[in-house]
Amino acid sequence: MELKLIETASRIEIVSPMPVGRRVFFALLSLFPLLAPYELIFRIRWNDYLNVFFLFVAFICAGALSLTAFLLFATVAGLESKMVFDKTRGTFTYTARAPVIPKRSREYPIRSIKGLETVTHDWSDGSPSYSLKVLTADGQGFSSSSSWSREEIDNLQSRVSAFLGLPAIAG
Repeated sequence: MELKLIETASRIEIVSPMPVGRRVFFALLSLFPLLAPYELIFRIRWNDYLNVFFLFVAFICAGALSLTAFLLFATVAGLESKMVFDKTRGTFTYTARAPVIPKRSREYPIRSIKGLETVTHDWSDGSPSYSLKVLTADGQGFSSSSSWSREEIDNLQSRVSAFLGLPAIAG
């Protein structure tokens, strides 16, 4: 995911977008697995449903429907988030929203930020991804979306740390 950094002298915004084009792509991609149930159940006129072949086809169709449901979930529940560090107002604001989730914002005084860290997300297959996590004095942690580039997240962390005058915490 592409993280956008908007920086001025008194404000830094880290935006984790979920572009409309990506949502449309997931929605269109979710239609493709529906071909399996159509071709394997509706176009073929089954005379007997209690046999091994039909059960195998039903298993394949259940998997296709699960994939469709997952892609539709990604379409409507993919989060967009924004972290705003505002020296003028003296606040840190974290906002998250999705089409099916109402906009949620949390605002903290900048002085309540106790640190920043780069978090590594290890995956069973493939390389790890990384995200920036803001830690507050009350124990809350707010994460950006993940990136495949550790350098990108480390750069964000060092810029925000320098902006706020905070020490960086190794992830």
